Amino acid sequence: MKELDFLFLYEHKVRELENLCLIKYELDRRGYRTEIRYIEDIQNSIAVKPFIHTKVLLVMACYNNQTLEWQTKNFVKFDKVIDMQWENIVYPKDEVRSDAYKNYTEIGKDVVRISWGKQNERRMLSVVKMDPRKLKVTGHVGMDFLRPPLTGYYMSREELFEKYGVPREKKVILFASPYYGDKLPDVYINDMCARFGEDWVDYYRFMCDSQEIVLQWFEKLLLQDKDLYIVFRPHPGHSSRCAERLERINSNFKIISGESVKQWIIACDKVYTGNSSVVVEAFFAKKMCQLLFPVPVTKGFELKLIQDSLKLTDYVAFKQSVYASNAKFPVSQDRIEDIYLIDWEEPSYIKFADAAEEVLKDEYYTLTKQQLRAYRTKYKGTLRLVKTISQCDVIYKLYLALLENKKIRWEFLEKQRQIRENAVRIQNEHSHELTNEQEIRDIIKRIDKALK
Repeated sequence: MKELDFLFLYEHKVRELENLCLIKYELDRRGYRTEIRYIEDIQNSIAVKPFIHTKVLLVMACYNNQTLEWQTKNFVKFDKVIDMQWENIVYPKDEVRSDAYKNYTEIGKDVVRISWGKQNERRMLSVVKMDPRKLKVTGHVGMDFLRPPLTGYYMSREELFEKYGVPREKKVILFASPYYGDKLPDVYINDMCARFGEDWVDYYRFMCDSQEIVLQWFEKLLLQDKDLYIVFRPHPGHSSRCAERLERINSNFKIISGESVKQWIIACDKVYTGNSSVVVEAFFAKKMCQLLFPVPVTKGFELKLIQDSLKLTDYVAFKQSVYASNAKFPVSQDRIEDIYLIDWEEPSYIKFADAAEEVLKDEYYTLTKQQLRAYRTKYKGTLRLVKTISQCDVIYKLYLALLENKKIRWEFLEKQRQIRENAVRIQNEHSHELTNEQEIRDIIKRIDKALK
């Protein structure tokens, strides 16, 4: 069994991988054993017994038992958990509601949690009632890439545009879409309503309506000015029929999911978004970012970050902003500083590594056997049997041989084959999220070069 000090699990490559590589770089430098894995890696999904033991497991989120079980599956044993909490910002209507999905239940209350700033810290202490020792305020590691010396990590405008076929001679606008596309199936919408309230369906309608209008603005502007080019960056994990239609009919509009949003913010001439924290990344990059709100936000869903901000609500204002050279940043620095710890002296990745090191060394953060048993909800019936037989190598090898023999149609084996087939299907559907050791080494090499 592979032994690690820190194992990182990620969900969305463009959102998390660079940040995890930066933390890994620092922890490796301090002499620790680390690894990064994708949640839906096929090896994770088909494992019936652990092949990794890590002292500290770092996950993308730990809302409850089910969230942690979905990530850990059967492939990893761990002693302590740090919730990276990549979704630090919640809908305002959920900030004071103790039973809100993102306000944590079950094992979600027992793990260590990262907070970007004071606003989330207050929520964790007053609403979630977290143990103060298990709450670590570090700032957002991703923002370190937007300040010297790590700004040298990114590709130049010329390199980036050549890689993605974006014309360098045009004025390039980035639209970081805050919308969940327009292809959500009913089962997904119902799940979101169960998590965030029945009015989430109204918020989804707001996103669809907003996206349709904003894309109409883009289409109209691109027809008027052939020297403009718009890069549409979808919300991670979501696609858009409306955007795909515009891409087909206008060569100056392109949907690009590759690279982190920070890379595009740095390279493009203008940045636009909506009900999104992307505006903060633009702030750290010292790049102007405008907020597009063609229709009012569903009550309770407008992020506190952008409440009372300057918003563009019609086509005329949007068009003027494209050519303006003296626009005012739409969100106040005071509002940003309340949500994101800003420390120009010590970067967040150093604070994070210090916190991770503390968790590793202090037994206070170790989860009890009872807590580790309680978070497992699926181990009953055939799954419990599989875990039992996997403990004996001889029986386990026989089990694998029986699985391979498709002539044997026992119900138990058929269920296990179905689990494996589903794992293959899921990984194939998310193949763009996969990484490998070479890619991780390349990212870390670029980080090392930028820091030296």
